[in-house]
Amino acid sequence: MILEGAEIPSGEVIETEICIIGAGAAGITMALELTGAPFRVSIIEAGGFEYPENGQPNYEGTQTGIEYADLDACRLRYFGGTTNHWGGYCRSLDPIDFEKRDWIPHSGWPITLDDVKAHYPRAAEIIGLNPHLFDGEYWSKAAGMPMLPFDPKRFHTGATQIHATRFGEVHRDAVKASPNVTCYLNCSVVDLVIGETEDLIREVTVVNAAGNRSTFRARHFVLACGGMENPRMLLNANKVRPNGIGNEHDNVGRFFMEHRVASPGMILLSDGSTDLGFYRRNTVPSGEYIEGSLHLSEETIRAERMCNAQFSLELYDGIRTQGDRSLAAIRDGLKKFISGGGWMRDFNVHVGNIICDIDYVAGNLARRVTGDTGNLAVWLLKMEVEQVPNPDSRITLTDQVDDLGLRRINLHWATQEIEKHSVVRSMELMGEELGRLGLGRMQIAMEEDPNVWSRFDTWGFHHAGTTRMSADPRDGVVDADCRVHGVGNLYVVGNSVFTTVGTSNPTFTITALSVRLAGHLKGLLTA
Repeated sequence: MILEGAEIPSGEVIETEICIIGAGAAGITMALELTGAPFRVSIIEAGGFEYPENGQPNYEGTQTGIEYADLDACRLRYFGGTTNHWGGYCRSLDPIDFEKRDWIPHSGWPITLDDVKAHYPRAAEIIGLNPHLFDGEYWSKAAGMPMLPFDPKRFHTGATQIHATRFGEVHRDAVKASPNVTCYLNCSVVDLVIGETEDLIREVTVVNAAGNRSTFRARHFVLACGGMENPRMLLNANKVRPNGIGNEHDNVGRFFMEHRVASPGMILLSDGSTDLGFYRRNTVPSGEYIEGSLHLSEETIRAERMCNAQFSLELYDGIRTQGDRSLAAIRDGLKKFISGGGWMRDFNVHVGNIICDIDYVAGNLARRVTGDTGNLAVWLLKMEVEQVPNPDSRITLTDQVDDLGLRRINLHWATQEIEKHSVVRSMELMGEELGRLGLGRMQIAMEEDPNVWSRFDTWGFHHAGTTRMSADPRDGVVDADCRVHGVGNLYVVGNSVFTTVGTSNPTFTITALSVRLAGHLKGLLTA
């Protein structure tokens, strides 16, 4: 059932067994999994069915550290959550992502990939994925395109399925028809009320679109609001615990991780007939969208003591190599000199670039003159690298409040040198493999600015780590069952519980973890 929250009268007390806060990928997945159970489930969603006409002012905040997107633009406050602008990229985390690695401080989940993998079939069904999931060999054959014969001790080929399921649209009717799940729209939680003597959430305070306050009481509560709002809710709930709920060890909001999405280099093929098409976005004959991907082997990651990294490619005819750019710089410098300007100081550097890149400079000049693509091809490298957990990368609260009285967040996003090193070293290893196979060479295009990894640097809107999972309460916020340390009936689900972020888009893993948590709570309530 789905109800308009404005219909809830002021002072109403709603009793339920499970209260889920947030109707994004995690909350809707749990609703589907709990439908038909012999108990009541309430979902509290701050938005309606459409993007709010007045924008999302409650999501506004401040930033320090690495420049990032506006905080009210990278999250969505309506039914379906951020899946409403999700690109649909789905892939599994890797086994090594869950391991404690001595060269990456704060790494190591209290669960393994197998604990999550058991829920992959159901997660795939909810999203609508092909059951072959991310098998590179299967999808290479299905697409009729070869995989690169790289040394498996260095790289292996996988695949990403691309299926942009809008959870709020695809699963709306199922939630409406649920006999025991009720979703309340346009209701904002403004307080988590914890007992003064017992470590249990007693109730949550809700304000609806009409301004009426009501109370939801439950046996179990689940925060499913995303990587920024989950810690914000915990930190704002400070009436009984001054540092916020679950924050006894000052970990709530810390370890913020993102995916730096970069195009830090180019593959310059010796023979333009070499088929790299599998490593770009493709539609296979059966209709699925897939994108082949190259991944560092675990053997290489361990030997090189690197972050995890994965690559895909894009054929980009308009791209200019380093030599091309230097040729253009000399041309512009000559024009300036002829018109009375001074002679360019870096002339020798540009000449050196042209000489080192003479084959592609000549080939590109010939293509411009004749219009013939010839046998030269340039592929733009697309890359995601794992961001390591960093306690100084964090979300905190400011003194500014939104119109509900909740303090706003400040995001301080910080990365570490090992991530940039891993980008460069990964490309060097790929260049060695290209050379060994006689396929071509790699050209690295990195900036000198330590905060910029490439000329094409952006992010994935993947807000992870801020309520991280840990076995020891001193190291995180939730335990292996996603329950907040020290609180008997409060759970958190979503990418905020990721201990490390790997290189994969998180929605598939979020869905699997939500299926897992729903099963855990169902077991508790039906025991």
